[in-house]
Amino acid sequence: TVVNFIDYDSGTEDPVYAICDDGTTAYWVTNDIDAGTNKGHVYKKALTLTSADADTLMFNINSYTFTDGKVVMDYVKGRIILCEDNKVYELTPSSSSLPSPIFTHTNTSYTFTSVTESGAAIYVAGFAGTQSSIYKFTLSDAGAITSLTSAVIAAEMPIGELIHSIKYYLGYMLIGTNKGI
Repeated sequence: TVVNFIDYDSGTEDPVYAICDDGTTAYWVTNDIDAGTNKGHVYKKALTLTSADADTLMFNINSYTFTDGKVVMDYVKGRIILCEDNKVYELTPSSSSLPSPIFTHTNTSYTFTSVTESGAAIYVAGFAGTQSSIYKFTLSDAGAITSLTSAVIAAEMPIGELIHSIKYYLGYMLIGTNKGI
């Protein structure tokens, strides 16, 4: 049985720009009017609910609206990784505001396109112009909570080959580019 989870009325509502889930709850980003201004919003809702049930607003982002192709998110390693424009954020399912980015690419034209995880790391991929790369964050248990380390370049693609998607499976990373897999 197909269950309608999120309603979208083309022309009157903003689309969902990125969505992920942790197995029990879905998290997504869209734009919405708040206090008369269009702002980026992050929502969540239990997967057992339908479109008839209300969404829960986690937070809105005051001076930002999401753009198609400029935002990606995934639930990996017990956290939500949200990438928008050239920034990478680490959220928890109970986040009530956008935290400071854990990484900001120095090129403001850089766009992150995909997030995946491996045994001991989280990877984010993206590109600017004709150059594409994959950044790796490893996990550190130096503090009370396992935290992410600084980003390091894990791979760079040849000039002109742009990464659109990365997935890790059984010890292999699959890289989907404009040239193939």
